[in-house]
Amino acid sequence: MSSHARDARRLTPVEVATAGALSGLAVTFGLIAAVTPVFQLLFQVATAVPLAMASLKLRPRASVAAFASTVLLAIAVGGFATAGRSFQAALIGLVIGHLHKKHASWAAVSAVAAGLGVIWGVGTGLAFWILADLRTLGLESIRKSLDGLLTLIAHIPHTGGLVEAGHQLGQWFVDWWWVWIPITRFVGVAFLVLAARWLLGAILRRITLDPGWDPLLNAPTAGADSDDEATASSPLPLTLTDAAFTYPGADHPALSGVTLTLERPEYTVVVGHNGSGKSTLALLLAGATPGAGTRTGGGMLGAAGGTALVGQRSELLVLGQNVAEDVTWGMSERDVAALDLDALLERVGLAGLADADPRSLSGGQLQRLALAGALARSPRLLISDESTAMIDRDGRADMLDLLASLPNTGIAVVHITHDPAEAARADRVITIRSGRILSDTRAAPSPTPTDEAVAGPAQRHTSPETPRDTSRLEGGTDREDGTGGVTPASFLNADGERIWGSPTLINTEHLWADRVAHTYDLGTPWEKPVLRDVSLILEPGQAMLITGDNGSGKTTLSRILTGLLLPTWGAVTLGGKPMERRVGDVALSMQFARLQLQRPSVRTDILAAAGHGPLIGSGVGRRKNALSREEGDRIVERAMSLVGLDPALASRGIDDLSGGQMRRVALAGLLASDPRVLILDEPMAGLDAASRELLISVLDERRRAGLSVLVISHDLEGMDDLCDTHRHLHEGVLT
Repeated sequence: MSSHARDARRLTPVEVATAGALSGLAVTFGLIAAVTPVFQLLFQVATAVPLAMASLKLRPRASVAAFASTVLLAIAVGGFATAGRSFQAALIGLVIGHLHKKHASWAAVSAVAAGLGVIWGVGTGLAFWILADLRTLGLESIRKSLDGLLTLIAHIPHTGGLVEAGHQLGQWFVDWWWVWIPITRFVGVAFLVLAARWLLGAILRRITLDPGWDPLLNAPTAGADSDDEATASSPLPLTLTDAAFTYPGADHPALSGVTLTLERPEYTVVVGHNGSGKSTLALLLAGATPGAGTRTGGGMLGAAGGTALVGQRSELLVLGQNVAEDVTWGMSERDVAALDLDALLERVGLAGLADADPRSLSGGQLQRLALAGALARSPRLLISDESTAMIDRDGRADMLDLLASLPNTGIAVVHITHDPAEAARADRVITIRSGRILSDTRAAPSPTPTDEAVAGPAQRHTSPETPRDTSRLEGGTDREDGTGGVTPASFLNADGERIWGSPTLINTEHLWADRVAHTYDLGTPWEKPVLRDVSLILEPGQAMLITGDNGSGKTTLSRILTGLLLPTWGAVTLGGKPMERRVGDVALSMQFARLQLQRPSVRTDILAAAGHGPLIGSGVGRRKNALSREEGDRIVERAMSLVGLDPALASRGIDDLSGGQMRRVALAGLLASDPRVLILDEPMAGLDAASRELLISVLDERRRAGLSVLVISHDLEGMDDLCDTHRHLHEGVLT
């Protein structure tokens, strides 16, 4: 039997996680229904919602698994009474989800409701008939509840007749249970099905559980066949022949006509501009099936001795509760015992952090963690996609030294980067442009490779400065002088000194951090001080650069300065008002750009960031005066042009973009929102040289018009052209 046939019967990790989460949600609503009789019907319908979502969006076997786990969890948590209610609601949820998927008419739904009502009524009647103890307990419970209600009513004057009639009705219920129990069960279940269909219809149209498209879903992985070890130990040679790849919904291929062979352990570097197809090539090498051409060879993805892929988005690779668990996640006990974890962590620059929570790590440390997890499996082919983008300068030199040394241990390395300087140690350099291999050459050795790879601005070769065309800012917030140019906030004199003028500013408020300190988990055994003494004043039209090593607290500082996180001590104000009351006035470009992009397409995300997008789950805009299509297109086109993106990409899905393109889309949305202060956390990570120059040019124009800019970065290239102040964050102190 093929591995694909066996895998088709198994639940994927995404299905297991989704089914478990939905089961927990359903049981929660079931418990609330059990303890709130007044709102029992409402919460029973709510209990049906998660199972309806599972039935609508997951495979039948996954939805059945969610149903079974709901019932078992309900028994464990709330007993058989709660399990009975949860069983009924969950079953109805599965049925409604299936009917919604089939676009069933109301007539069909009514027929199903009647059928379920009959089955439930007859089944309950038979259960009461056969199980005498259950019947006695159930009827006694009903009578006691009714007697309690009648006792309360008896305190109301002139209700004696009503109370007497109630007692007679209760006795009738006991005597004629075999009549009314099936009837009430039939009516109750049928009504619940119809109510659930009416309520869930609107909900299901707005909720998606689509796991998305995964190009590596069918890649050969560990555990597929009995001869995994033999296959995993020989990922080379790997050959792509005239390979092409097109993303779903795209009108042109991301890669085409790609032919290359990896034959032996060597250090191969793939370079190219953002969007050139580098990450797509990484997917093909890792096991994705090309849309045209062939892929032959290669090892098991994730298997010991096979292929390892370290992707751009290291924040999504965290699985364990601590660093040690994350590195060894999924490994056998034998492999974990044989692993020298402390030596591995020291090798990647995470010494002493085995017990640290991965969620407390910086972006650069997360990239080191992802690399450690890959190396723990002793791969024979390591694919590194921008794995050094978030790492500080000294750490990047160490990581490049490590990658360059791996071929000597029998590991073939393919390192993908936008920075040509990182190819200094490469045995082979592949250049990609517009989805095609432009060149494939053997690189000459460099006498000082590491220094060149992490060289500062004065050491790197850069292209001539991009002309700064102020006309690109038309319609924005830049103010113009009488000559039609942007009135500068400052200028350089003949000696190169910055002279501040008196421009018409778009911002007249100061951002002030006064003796800010922050400690995570304060007062617990896990408390971790991050910031100790941070004071700064950011003036209108000023650009400040804050540098620091990975883990120094730069990202925590950015969240505090935007009001998203309250400091443990100290205060942050904007225009004299506490920052937590000015959330939104200071825009933040996050370190992980994908987490900032919340809408499905480039166009909708930029408009939403600019304040014109629809509310989530509806088509209603946030502003009274809705934008016309033409106005929206102008906003999007201008914002994309500012960051060097082709406006034709506006219709593209967010997940179809490269890492550098995602970062530029996030910046485009922020610039379109016209903030008073802009904080950029590692804005240059993943950007090629041309994109860097364009971004610095745009930010400088905005700064000269009064926008305050604070850049938090370990990358100094080009920052002297933008920032007039440089501060350094070390061990929580800003110097």
